[in-house]
Amino acid sequence: MVSTRRLPAAERKQQILVSAIRVFARSTYHGATTKGIAEQAGVTEALLYRYYRSKRELFIAAIEHTAGKLSRGLERILDEHYEHPVEAIVSCMEFYTRLLQSSEDLARMIFLVLAELDESDVREVYLPYQKRVVGLLTANIERWQQGGIVDRQVNAADTAWLFYGTYMILALARQSHGRVRVSPRHAVGLMRPFLSEDGERRLQELSLLKPQLGMLAGELKGE
Repeated sequence: MVSTRRLPAAERKQQILVSAIRVFARSTYHGATTKGIAEQAGVTEALLYRYYRSKRELFIAAIEHTAGKLSRGLERILDEHYEHPVEAIVSCMEFYTRLLQSSEDLARMIFLVLAELDESDVREVYLPYQKRVVGLLTANIERWQQGGIVDRQVNAADTAWLFYGTYMILALARQSHGRVRVSPRHAVGLMRPFLSEDGERRLQELSLLKPQLGMLAGELKGE
């Protein structure tokens, strides 16, 4: 049923994009049609083409939207939780979980991106976001190494990829089982082997100021 309510151009364009993400996520890129996207958005196909010239253009916009959402969220977390890697990784895991639980479509979109990553237009849009996030993670790990918190023998770039890849593992769990269950204590356990002795001591100091983090650290220390 076509909507007759008039919307500002920017709002209408966003409505069509969100609808496209839903259709792509549920039908795959090759199974989706502009007609189906228009129906999902409640607009005519002719109106859709006023905002997007083709299905491919919509798909690229959908990739940019979802990749940007992940990238901006992680940038914010790394900016807010820079004191200690354990705190940062716990916050990243919680962000991943909230993001994936809020929309099944986001979990599916990452696999559509991977399936199309050989295509130059997909790489051109997606890879800069990936490079930025992995770069930020690497820079933070190196800073923690310089501060004596993370073991200097750890390869910062490889570790950054490990934590970035966790999002894809959680996305697979969301798509396979319909839910994501990640305890913050598991995030603590994931980061803890990378800490230096000084990093462990500073974790205990930080735990005194942040009781929840202290509880998680204490639980794992007792195991």
